[in-house]
Amino acid sequence: MQYLNATFREKKDSTAFEGMIITSDTAFFERLGWKKGEDTPYAVIDFFNRCYEFALQEIGYNGTDKNVLSAVIHLDETTPHLQLYYIPIVDTAKKKVYEKGTDGKVKRNEKGSPIQKKDEHGKSVYEYVPLEQPKLCSSDFWAERGGQLSYGNMQDKFYEQISVYYGLDRGEVGSNKKHKTKYQWEKEQQEAELAALEDEKAHAEEIIEQASEAVATRDKALEELKPLQGYLDAFHEALNGDLPFSSGKLNKMLIGLMTEYKRLENEKKITDNDRTNLFSELQKAERRIPELEQYKEFVAFLHEYAPDKLDEAKRTATERKNAPKPPVKSSKNWWSK
Repeated sequence: MQYLNATFREKKDSTAFEGMIITSDTAFFERLGWKKGEDTPYAVIDFFNRCYEFALQEIGYNGTDKNVLSAVIHLDETTPHLQLYYIPIVDTAKKKVYEKGTDGKVKRNEKGSPIQKKDEHGKSVYEYVPLEQPKLCSSDFWAERGGQLSYGNMQDKFYEQISVYYGLDRGEVGSNKKHKTKYQWEKEQQEAELAALEDEKAHAEEIIEQASEAVATRDKALEELKPLQGYLDAFHEALNGDLPFSSGKLNKMLIGLMTEYKRLENEKKITDNDRTNLFSELQKAERRIPELEQYKEFVAFLHEYAPDKLDEAKRTATERKNAPKPPVKSSKNWWSK
């Protein structure tokens, strides 16, 4: 940044540099002749050449690469992509425009403060004035490119200048998608992880509730079987002549009760089997809940106090998962600074 003689006002949430990735799906690059691990076809390199020139128009300092820190084509991953890092430098500053009277002087309100000019929609009017020297300012950088509409504007231009010549789709035109900072994106990802943990915890609690119901059902079945055992003991006594029942009537009663006993016994086996499975799930869920609570608290802590460390951990995990992978050599290296 020294060779640009740019100024920088350091704050707690200041942005030192930003990144951009340009890519498509794997099928697109395969249509251009790309195959992972093989020599890169000229059509792929030419596509990224055009993308790089487009990027310089959009984020380059006055259309140059003076503020570009690095621009690398990654060809050894699942899908080829161009990854750039740059410093958001501007050489103009946003200035308020004030209402003026017929005498050319700025109008003032009753308190003596200057009255800012409004457009037909009632919004304050600003103008951009040249700076004596460039400055690093992400908010002004994107404000010059349309503010919240900058992402959609850039997509429109990319489609008109690049995509249409390769048969690529524009995507959802007219959507209300807005430009997101890296911090906003990371925050949404972390909030999604917390929501997933809440869902997993709720599922574990549901398993515990089901297991409790199964235990109650089993206990009820055991209670129902207890009086049957007494009846069977009485019938055995009757068969031995201890009770005044006829043998025919007694046999019929015994057959009926034995049939009912077998039915209840089968139900008990099914209930016991379900109870065993649910009790196993219950034990797993109970062991998992403290772990989920600790992980939830840890992610929430990182989310609030160290989002950059969480991002670093994610990148490290991804790099370990993908390593080792030999790099694909290429004779062209204009994109690496």
